Amino acid sequence: MLIRKFKKKFNQTQWKSGQIYTFDYKAWENDPRPTIIFMYAFEGKHPRTGREWRFFQGINFTYIPRVIRKEFAEIWVREFQRLGNPTLTYLKVKRRYPGMIHATRRYFYSPSDYIKNSVEVPFADWEKAIVSTFARDFSKKVKSSLVNKFRAVLGRRKARKKTKKYNPQSLRKI
Repeated sequence: MLIRKFKKKFNQTQWKSGQIYTFDYKAWENDPRPTIIFMYAFEGKHPRTGREWRFFQGINFTYIPRVIRKEFAEIWVREFQRLGNPTLTYLKVKRRYPGMIHATRRYFYSPSDYIKNSVEVPFADWEKAIVSTFARDFSKKVKSSLVNKFRAVLGRRKARKKTKKYNPQSLRKI
């Protein structure tokens, strides 16, 4: 059974949804030291495939365009103060912050050596931690990959339109 947890303890750190963390990640693709907002952790077996899932999801700030980071930092600090400790889910992020959905990443916490030196960023330093990721910017990679995906879909649509021809015989079967 697959379980989604909004609080997860690993590497002597209690991770809570809505909090900001920074850590060293061994299985990195672009960002070896991400700064993220923790959303939730998954653990257990997938009901249909039987595959073991041991990862957590978070919003990585280095995948958010630089222009938006400072604005989001101010909004998130106000939101956190207003609501206390809000839990984040993929659907909540998609509805409230649609621009952040492309910055959502999965990080494996098993095997245990994947995540090292995890640190919860103190509330007073949140804006500074979010904005300090300006040195690393992978939002262009996300943006270019989205553009390429959009072009590929658009190309398939154009190809379909060219191959379809009007066939009066197909209307007689209706």
